[in-house]
Amino acid sequence: MMEQRLQSGLAALNLPVEGIPALVRYGDLLIETNKVMNLTAITEPEAVAQLHLLDSAALTRFVDLSGKTVVDVGTGAG
Repeated sequence: MMEQRLQSGLAALNLPVEGIPALVRYGDLLIETNKVMNLTAITEPEAVAQLHLLDSAALTRFVDLSGKTVVDVGTGAG
């Protein structure tokens, strides 16, 4: 489910799909860790893909990040 959502989302953003296994692993770890630490209210795999991962990737449509490394650190709890 998460992998399929990432596949279609990254394709729509014209972004490479090679990183999907790492993104799925990150999403799975987020969901698993959230069971013992309240990290997010978003816990459905497809929602994690869309709202945590693809929303961050969507920035590439508006900002030229060629040759740059970026990280989305969010805003923290609450």
